[in-house]
Amino acid sequence: MDWQAWAMDFESGDGAKFTAWFADGGLFCDPVTTWTTDVQKVADQTHEHFPDWHAHVDALRTGDGWAVAEWTGFGTYHGDPSRPVEVTMHGATVVEVDEQGKVTRWRDYLDTGEPMAQIKAAFS
Repeated sequence: MDWQAWAMDFESGDGAKFTAWFADGGLFCDPVTTWTTDVQKVADQTHEHFPDWHAHVDALRTGDGWAVAEWTGFGTYHGDPSRPVEVTMHGATVVEVDEQGKVTRWRDYLDTGEPMAQIKAAFS
């Protein structure tokens, strides 16, 4: 697995690349999404709320069939289209891949309070 290439694609925030990484039956989970194989829905929801979502991989640790990426994400929240809010958040992603380099398990860890505080402050 070329983890450096994966990190560059990860940083782009490209939803099509995200869904293409997954093996059939590959699982995704984050603080707001329970374990699911519907990664297209995850990509669509991310794009709906943060159409310009992208990230910077701050640190990357890899092994045979797995990686952990610490990242800083950036996007403009469009929950209220009349008042978009620029948001920055920090998190970590744990990824496991099969022999073909397809994701079998992806879990994001992040504090949802971080972006929520920024959004709340923008509306105060």
